[in-house]
Amino acid sequence: MYGNATTQTRLHSETADGISWARYAAPSAAEQSHTQPLSDALLRATFEELASPTPLHATLQRVRLMQQQQQQQRSSVIIVVVGRSRRMAVEDHHAELRALETEYGGASVRADVRKTVGDVGTAFVMAGIDTNLLVMQASGTGTQLD
Repeated sequence: MYGNATTQTRLHSETADGISWARYAAPSAAEQSHTQPLSDALLRATFEELASPTPLHATLQRVRLMQQQQQQQRSSVIIVVVGRSRRMAVEDHHAELRALETEYGGASVRADVRKTVGDVGTAFVMAGIDTNLLVMQASGTGTQLD
């Protein structure tokens, strides 16, 4: 059972997201005191933040562009990391998902797909984008971020 989604738990979730982003995705992350394999992996990865009033559309467009660049350069693997949980989500993607469904000719996705891969993952399925999706969801109630 989930606890009540209060303002405090939402702030905890946003804070944890921000700390994780700073620890692993910030430009200086590879220089921090990580293990050598993790530092090496972070040096080979590219992390991006997109700000948009239509985040699902912007993400789909960005991944399509990356795929075109990848085909031209014959390099790198694209892995899109998405979160699955909507419980403490700040944004609601329902309206944008409905718009995507209309754009892709009524490409309706079953409810169990949405529950399994979350809203952002569902957008990729609806759009038919062939990419690697890594769907993550935190479990437990621990506060340690190691």
